[in-house]
Amino acid sequence: MRILVLTAILALVILAGSCESPGEPGPERVIRENGRIFIVDRVGQQWDVTSAEEKYGMIADEFQFGIGKNAIRPISDPQFIHSGISSFPDADATFLVMGVSLNGDNRAYPIDVMSRHEVVTEKFGDAYVSVAY
Repeated sequence: MRILVLTAILALVILAGSCESPGEPGPERVIRENGRIFIVDRVGQQWDVTSAEEKYGMIADEFQFGIGKNAIRPISDPQFIHSGISSFPDADATFLVMGVSLNGDNRAYPIDVMSRHEVVTEKFGDAYVSVAY
């Protein structure tokens, strides 16, 4: 099981690559047109917040929200490496992982990678699975 965990960790670290930090949340800009109020996120998605300002007294310029829809890339169909490969972790290496066991298949996902990608999609036997953090 320890080798399986180390294999999964290294595979996800290799596949994940580097991710940019989203920075401070907040609208990129506020658009007021035709009596409607929109905030625009970092990926260009517009969100109608007219009701929030008019009905609830919120201020669109002060809204804070995430980095936008589909801005975090999931890891799809990860490929795993096996012991004996030079880049395989040492047996005494320590990682925080979350584990999944389904239909006799066991996988481990490193928390540091999952915190950046949030979702891994892959196949456990005949079942298509999304693992979310």
